[in-house]
Amino acid sequence: MTVRLRNIWIVTLLVFVNVISLPQSNAGQTFSRSTKLGSVITIWDPPHQQLDGRFFDDDLASLLTPDGRLGKLVFTPSPGAHVWAIDASLIEEVQAMAAGYSLNTNAQPIGQEIATRWLAQLNLVTAFDSIEALPYGNPSGYWIHRLSPHDQNYFLVAGQIRLQSILNRPVAAMTSYPNRKYFPLENSVLEEYLSAGKNLQLIATMLRSSDFDNYRLRSASLLITNLDTNRREFLARDLTSQMYALTHYIRLVPGKFTVTSSKQNLPITIINDFPTTAKVQLNISALNGKVKIHHLSPIQLSANSKTQVLIPIEVLTSGTSALAIDVLTNKGELLGDTVLYPLNLTVISPVATWITTGAGILLFVAAVIQSIRRIRRRKT
Repeated sequence: MTVRLRNIWIVTLLVFVNVISLPQSNAGQTFSRSTKLGSVITIWDPPHQQLDGRFFDDDLASLLTPDGRLGKLVFTPSPGAHVWAIDASLIEEVQAMAAGYSLNTNAQPIGQEIATRWLAQLNLVTAFDSIEALPYGNPSGYWIHRLSPHDQNYFLVAGQIRLQSILNRPVAAMTSYPNRKYFPLENSVLEEYLSAGKNLQLIATMLRSSDFDNYRLRSASLLITNLDTNRREFLARDLTSQMYALTHYIRLVPGKFTVTSSKQNLPITIINDFPTTAKVQLNISALNGKVKIHHLSPIQLSANSKTQVLIPIEVLTSGTSALAIDVLTNKGELLGDTVLYPLNLTVISPVATWITTGAGILLFVAAVIQSIRRIRRRKT
């Protein structure tokens, strides 16, 4: 009986050990990361910088002080080894502060020296620890998957590459997004995010690759989890405003013309503010049948240039008309707004010219005949 009870206790003990070993093994993967590599410290904050480079507040300066939330993480970290999960976009903003920055309120910024000291301390405190790069900007994995599924790896890899370049040391990339839960987004924000993506693709060939990446990466700031509603809407407006400006980098200079010849070339000026060459087409239509427009070939615009283009027209009758001109990409997509060029047509038609000329000749002949008759009368 004793032996039997002992066997039962042994079996029970083995079952108990097997039951608890599985959870402990799964937890051990996380725990071993904590013990071998250290506890995880996350360095991230939502954007404080507009797309034009100015800061819309100076709150980041306070966060970077030794008493601030981000300052405490690097100036007084907990004892032991750590794993640092860092967002490259935040470090780029701190670098911009350290290099000298301005506020959109025109107030005097206070964070240049603070940012410089914080960056130096970050390099010092992470020197012997492991670093993981957060997806660039730390957007919501849920919304990236829903709205830009083809960009999921892009933000992960971009975060690693940029952080590695900044810190000049090996950095690991995360394999998934830390924030993957659903949260509601305003319809206006969704529309502005999708519209910005379309506009960016529209002008992709006209941007430097570095500028294209900057706009593409910063657009994800609209999808940050738990972002204050006012800040999200501000970032959305800033993105929309910048995309509108970019799609108007190639534009027509308005004007009006007085046309005095039946066939004439109208000089139209096109401005290209992009730092690269661009090939565009002009879509031209007349508002009435008084003007006929001849075909115009695609136009090559130099970088940062003003180009004058001659529009060949033929006037069919006098009066008023106008040309509506659109600038299109080489693929036929609209850039900017339609520009209207009023035309004052003072051309005399060929028939009217013939009649006027004939009448003049007849008057001249009549005058000559009258003179001859007068001379004859005097002689008589």
